[in-house]
Amino acid sequence: MEFVPIWNARQYDDAVPLMEQALRQAAAESPERLAEVARGIVAWKGFFANDTEAQESERCFRWVLAILAELAGPESAAAMAAAENLASILGWLGQAPEAIALPERVFTHVRGRFAVHDPRCMSVREGLAFLYRRAGEDRKAEELYRNLGLCEHPQPAERFLRDAGVSPASFIRPWSGNCHVWAYCDAVLDCERPIETLGPDPRVRIHDHRGTHDRSERSLACSVHHDAVMGAYPAHASPERRSIP
Repeated sequence: MEFVPIWNARQYDDAVPLMEQALRQAAAESPERLAEVARGIVAWKGFFANDTEAQESERCFRWVLAILAELAGPESAAAMAAAENLASILGWLGQAPEAIALPERVFTHVRGRFAVHDPRCMSVREGLAFLYRRAGEDRKAEELYRNLGLCEHPQPAERFLRDAGVSPASFIRPWSGNCHVWAYCDAVLDCERPIETLGPDPRVRIHDHRGTHDRSERSLACSVHHDAVMGAYPAHASPERRSIP
């Protein structure tokens, strides 16, 4: 696809006619070919040195969303990816209402099609939560993490911590191969307290990770399904992180 290096170089006026030609030709061939060409376009999400570069890109990212909605359908995976990309640009530029509306639509789309711990669902949730917090909509961000789908073993501890005043601020699939999903709380967790209050469960263990290049954590982790509720490691936590409960 000859437009890719031109698109990546932010030469939008030259890239757009080539992209449109490639997309319309692909759409005439087959939906599969259209999806393939679209992936090459939406893979570039935009990396900018300053606001001017981001502003210059906005019209092109809007065009990408419009043509993919036309050719592949507004609910297609390609159009959803284009909407996420445009939302990132608008968030950068401080256009909060539209920047939030786009990933809200995408999140509704993926949540209705994928499990709560599917990477596609988690990725959109994290991006939307970031935009909510940036706009001062902390309650909406918190609501995104209301039903996370952790396995049944750490769920009592998760409910205990929520009742104590802390809610997960992130829900991720970690880098380690022996982990499933983590609900990460931006606080130092007193992991002993839930165990003392709720009673011991041999499947739920306190796990400490003292990171070197990565961050340090203390968690309540399921030894069966490898789901966990995470918090900052006490000795390495910044002073502003409160202890819970």
